[in-house]
Amino acid sequence: MKTEFLGMTRREFLMTTGVAGAALGACSVMPDLGGGETTIKDSICGMCSPECAVKVHIKGGKAVDIDMAYRNVLETCPRWKSLLDFTYHPKRLRYPLKRVGQRGEGSFKRISWDEALDTVADKLELIRSEYGPESTIFYVSVAKEPRPYVKQFSYLYGSPNFCTESSNCSTATTLSSILNFGGDYARAMGLESATKCKLIWSSGIKQSFPGGWHPYAQARGKGIKLITVDPRRCEAAEIADIHLQLRPGTDGALALAMHNVIINEDLYDKNFIDNNSVGFEEFKKLVQDYPPDKAEKITGVPAAKIRDAAIMYATSKPASIRTSPAAVVHHSNGVQNQRAVLLLAAVTGNLDVSGGNRGESRGGRSTFVYPFDEVAGMPPGIGSDRFPVWVSRMREMQSNTIAERIESGAPYPIKGLYGVGLNLTFFPNYNRFVENIKKLDLVVVNDYFHNSGTQFADIVLPIASWFERPRFSDRGRVAKYSDPIIEPVGECRFEWSIFAELAKRLGFGSNFSDGDVDKMFNARLASMGVTVEHLRKNPEGLAGKGGRKGSKGSKGRKGSKGSSPKGKFSTPSGKVEFASSTLADNGYDPLPTYKEPAESPVSRPDLAKKYPLVLTSGARVVQYTHSQFRQLEKLRDQVPDCLAEINPADAGPRGINSGDLIKVSSPRGEISVKAKVTEGIIVGAIHVMHHWPGEANVNILCSDENLDPISGFAPFKSQLCQVKKA
Repeated sequence: MKTEFLGMTRREFLMTTGVAGAALGACSVMPDLGGGETTIKDSICGMCSPECAVKVHIKGGKAVDIDMAYRNVLETCPRWKSLLDFTYHPKRLRYPLKRVGQRGEGSFKRISWDEALDTVADKLELIRSEYGPESTIFYVSVAKEPRPYVKQFSYLYGSPNFCTESSNCSTATTLSSILNFGGDYARAMGLESATKCKLIWSSGIKQSFPGGWHPYAQARGKGIKLITVDPRRCEAAEIADIHLQLRPGTDGALALAMHNVIINEDLYDKNFIDNNSVGFEEFKKLVQDYPPDKAEKITGVPAAKIRDAAIMYATSKPASIRTSPAAVVHHSNGVQNQRAVLLLAAVTGNLDVSGGNRGESRGGRSTFVYPFDEVAGMPPGIGSDRFPVWVSRMREMQSNTIAERIESGAPYPIKGLYGVGLNLTFFPNYNRFVENIKKLDLVVVNDYFHNSGTQFADIVLPIASWFERPRFSDRGRVAKYSDPIIEPVGECRFEWSIFAELAKRLGFGSNFSDGDVDKMFNARLASMGVTVEHLRKNPEGLAGKGGRKGSKGSKGRKGSKGSSPKGKFSTPSGKVEFASSTLADNGYDPLPTYKEPAESPVSRPDLAKKYPLVLTSGARVVQYTHSQFRQLEKLRDQVPDCLAEINPADAGPRGINSGDLIKVSSPRGEISVKAKVTEGIIVGAIHVMHHWPGEANVNILCSDENLDPISGFAPFKSQLCQVKKA
């Protein structure tokens, strides 16, 4: 198979990188070390979201080795072992570039930083004066660190159109919890010692959060009950008591059937429900429509398994639900499905108890002061009319509407796009998105490497990697900071300095601390009661002040036998809302009703004649973080090709064997990938890895029309397709 990477076959790609098999922690192209002794400096890994602490060995001003601080990550995560490969990769962007050919040709010339920044600032000013500042979109994906100040830049420039990859990641799950409980109870990522039962709903822990897998395997040996819900037989399913292997997109029906069993068999927490909820009687009527035998016909999960799982979860207290940040909400009815799943914690009284689902702390984190007064006078941002609940709660625009708004020009034209980490493989209906990007007057991309986003840019700006820029993290309400520990390669710059320079050129530099990065970080850290100087002296991190867990005023309940939490939930009613008043006020069904995926064998039998299989995508592989790191030899060798998992029952009639090149098609296009024939995927469905470039990009097949009506999320995990041998 010819695996394409930026127009190169894999063999050509490896030849151009010159990557040799290197020892653990050594860079693929060793820098010129010079003399001097080796020193060790603290820093933070940026290869994925947990941001693990690392110690970096420095010699001659260059990073030469890495020590991982977290034991659970040493062998479960391969990404940190390629940190230096990433840093010194020969294909790293090193200098500002300007497009010289047609947009999309990928032809650039090197320019100075002054020319690059002047060009961008002049063009932004021209768009602002001719069309209005709202005609420029500011988008952030990776790295996530720049989000606060890119958002600030967008508002000061005058555009409401700040958006991020959160348009498809995590925030719809958070919103589902907020609608139910007024806060984020959806995580429960870890495993408390008090937990007797864990319901893992579509979360591939070992692949997504490798450092968190060991506690689960260990707890299983000590007798904890595990239930997994997943169309695939992931590692958690292999060790679970019960695996509910459902048809993709039917999570809501499965959850309502579990509620049916729990309520009808009198296993619910009456005292908690009576004192702390609204809408339960209406919800109770809803679940009567989903007995397990009916749910079996919808989901494909045997009714007996549904009943057993519901009883195990309801009676093994305390129990908690671990969800994926995105898996359940990547459907055309995702928010309501996720609401039904999370309400299992309320029905059983497993909210705010030790070992159950607790709300995230509302304090102890850094803050960034945005010019919201200026936002109030701006035109509505993209997506705010279609997805008012998500936009108002998440306070950013819905990026899945970009292509639609460029096409329509309503209510105002879109002329510019500034992307930080703009990899276009992220977007549904990729081909449509690309055609609309070509129409813009300005596309600017900050990134580490060339990709599908830089290919269509007018100006490409190289950004400093994790060791080359100041690093700040406040995950878990613990602030960590490290100064740059090595000089940037080439002329790469820290994003803050890029936007501070642009702000200066556009007349609002004082709002960016006049480019003083310490002043900026100290302003963010003020809410945590620490300063950059404090953190420099305490590289292991400092806990922020304040913050209580759970619902408003709640510190968690003792026990699980019906005692109510202290204080109210932060919903409009002050209680758990089985019927959401926020949804009702905005014209949505207040109950977590189930609807078939917009494209399914049930909802579209006409389409299913040509495209009979359900396509799901996006399950993580531990080697890559979404679209990143396929340039890195050690990681690419472990997973060299994009794979499509297909059940033998579906592969056999099509003459498909593992390793065959296959064509996967949908109403929107066709891609070429390699087959992996496995019992690990449910019959009637196919799973394709996500965010591969070129002819293997599964988002070519994904609809950008059947978006979730509440969140605007794309249905990456349930739509129709056909598969044939190439």
